[in-house]
Amino acid sequence: MSYLHNFLEPYEDLIKNLILRLTDLTDKTVTAKTEVNSQILKIIKDSLTAEFALVISYEQDKWIVKFKSDDDDISSNIYLEIINSIILSSIFPKCIFNPAYHGIYKIYENSQRISKAIVFIPLKTSLKSEMIVVCGLPQDSFLLEDVCSLIVSTFYQSSQTSFVYPSLVEAAILDELKKTFGFVSASLYNRRLNLFLTRLQGMIVYFEPVLHLDLEYLFISGWEALARNPDSFMAPVDLFQAAELWGSSFIVELDKYFLKCATKSYRLNRSKQRRVEDIVPLSVNVYPESLMHSEYFETVRQILVEQIIFPRNLILEISEKTELPKLKDGMVVFKNVLLEYVRQLKIRFAIDDFGVGYASVSRLAGLNPSYVKIDRDILYHPPSDVIIRFVHELVTANNLNPSNVIVEGVDESVPLSLRRLKEFGVTYIQGHIVGKPAPEIYRLSQEKVAYLKKLILEY
Repeated sequence: MSYLHNFLEPYEDLIKNLILRLTDLTDKTVTAKTEVNSQILKIIKDSLTAEFALVISYEQDKWIVKFKSDDDDISSNIYLEIINSIILSSIFPKCIFNPAYHGIYKIYENSQRISKAIVFIPLKTSLKSEMIVVCGLPQDSFLLEDVCSLIVSTFYQSSQTSFVYPSLVEAAILDELKKTFGFVSASLYNRRLNLFLTRLQGMIVYFEPVLHLDLEYLFISGWEALARNPDSFMAPVDLFQAAELWGSSFIVELDKYFLKCATKSYRLNRSKQRRVEDIVPLSVNVYPESLMHSEYFETVRQILVEQIIFPRNLILEISEKTELPKLKDGMVVFKNVLLEYVRQLKIRFAIDDFGVGYASVSRLAGLNPSYVKIDRDILYHPPSDVIIRFVHELVTANNLNPSNVIVEGVDESVPLSLRRLKEFGVTYIQGHIVGKPAPEIYRLSQEKVAYLKKLILEY
């Protein structure tokens, strides 16, 4: 059996050539911005078998050349003359920056009276009148398509920020094709998945503390595992965006890997803790989609079997920012799935980002989680006290198993004091006021405890 052919298949070689040439370039010492951009334009020119490429921008009421692929002034002047004659025509401005198109082209005759094509590709920058111009394409080239323009513009712009990471540039191209056309060829899909999995392997884990908000018994009651880039120590937003863009297989692979990585890292850190009371629960984020897949369930089971973490210390956080899987009687089906995790594996669940996502109240009432995390954005709305009290009353209405309320993102800038949060029924808080995410878990210092107690006493 074979997949039906996809219209993007002819462009696979173009993408491969662009990335191979960029990889060769990263092995060379190229540092100056002008030189980098010229080399990138040269890659575009050579990959398209064109004659010249440049970037022009409309600044101070005139078009200027910002970068060009070659230093040949004679060729440069010839093409600039052709470009100017086209730009000055009345139809040009209306066409090139039309958001319905990825570019336009025009046929012209060169000095040998051979018909060639010149392509104008708008760039998505703060300058709304900046474009790549590719000159000297054969007039019958299959590259005179908007797909090609999209690939070229994405390649050029992503290379600006990811010049030394060709895999990120390739991923950006494939993501843009997926966003624009919905479907890609099977080989492009598999290539994107491989890039995703490779990127995933480099992810590391940081831990953010959750504070038990009680003047007499102030302590770190748990930790949330957070994904981080090993280079910047920032959240790998591109991974989350890619998973949500490409769907189920990407989402499940992301959650499986992060669960394994987080629990193993936590066990390593936990082994340094001497006191029994320092062994507190770990929260790990998971997409609702993953929970519906048996392979994620088996990943959780295996982690518990290997005693990487004990069931009582594992909390899976379901984000409110993502939609539940679209199923008939979706909430009922989803709740039954969660009950199987609880019955068979004895773990607990939390609802994350409450107040900013999908059907929060119905999800909260229907799932009865062990923890409810209120998003920090709620604290900046005037009726925040009403919302917090409402959540607290809703979760405590279940006398058999009431949920604990956690307010996220609490720092010195939030408009509600710790004392006020405590009065509203908040049991736990999380945020920089307690401690910033770090690669290791720790105990609160005496100075930190004293500082937090002081804040609880203040209005």
